[in-house]
Amino acid sequence: MSNELVHFLRGDSTRLDGRLVAIAKVTSPLTHDHPGKGMVHRGLLSVQGNYRDQHTMAEFFRIEFGLSMESGIEEIIEQARQNGGIEGALDPEQVRERLRNMGDSQYLPIPAKVIRVPSLEAASAMDGDVVYLGEFGDFQFAHMAVNAFPILYQSRYREQERGAIALQIETMLELLSPPSEPGEPAAPTLETFQGNIEDHLLRTILPDLLYAAEGSSDAEAALNRFQAFMSPHLYPGDVQRMLELVPQVRHGDHEALKLLDLLVRKVAAIQREDWKTLETLRRELGESGTP
Repeated sequence: MSNELVHFLRGDSTRLDGRLVAIAKVTSPLTHDHPGKGMVHRGLLSVQGNYRDQHTMAEFFRIEFGLSMESGIEEIIEQARQNGGIEGALDPEQVRERLRNMGDSQYLPIPAKVIRVPSLEAASAMDGDVVYLGEFGDFQFAHMAVNAFPILYQSRYREQERGAIALQIETMLELLSPPSEPGEPAAPTLETFQGNIEDHLLRTILPDLLYAAEGSSDAEAALNRFQAFMSPHLYPGDVQRMLELVPQVRHGDHEALKLLDLLVRKVAAIQREDWKTLETLRRELGESGTP
């Protein structure tokens, strides 16, 4: 005798089939006038139930949304596309809410019917899950077992069925859902900018710094854009020097404007690896040796 409370002769308790044969063995012989005499065959009290054909995914979609599942998930997706996207077929949140509320209904357990099986070996060849409930010395306890176990079986089967439905629906909704919006592309830097770096600095980046009101949010945003753009520059000292020149240029200092222009041209020369022009610019900036 198995040490388990019940023993699956056929099937898997984690993936119930929905069709059940439950068998209990009665070890004590019954008198010829015992009420259960006709129910026990060769010492076995057996019942059978079929719970597979209720509350299926097809039934769920047909009743709740009027959609056919005969052609499978592909049909639902095609209907959605033909009707202008997911909104034309169903609302994902509505589907999820309907699914959550499925359990609100009161399901009455379906009784199992008594059948005759000649042996445990013969029962093991039957369709569905075949479960042996063990040996009982008294008929009344065996009878209680074969009446009670189908209710437990149905509750586990319904729970597994609902979990499978939820998984399939979520998979379908992911296929139906429009692709997520691409994130805003990262702002270019010296290394990633495609175009004329000198023009970009002189026409876009630096004017934002020069014309934004001091202490304003615009000035702070312009400073952040400038620093992010210049972050890959090989000479951080040049970046700080350019920032220090901005207030002077804003107040009309022509010498500061000239120096700022030279520093911008130096940045561009380094990026395009124009070493000849770079040396000329360094001399004009009064630099000697390695900056």
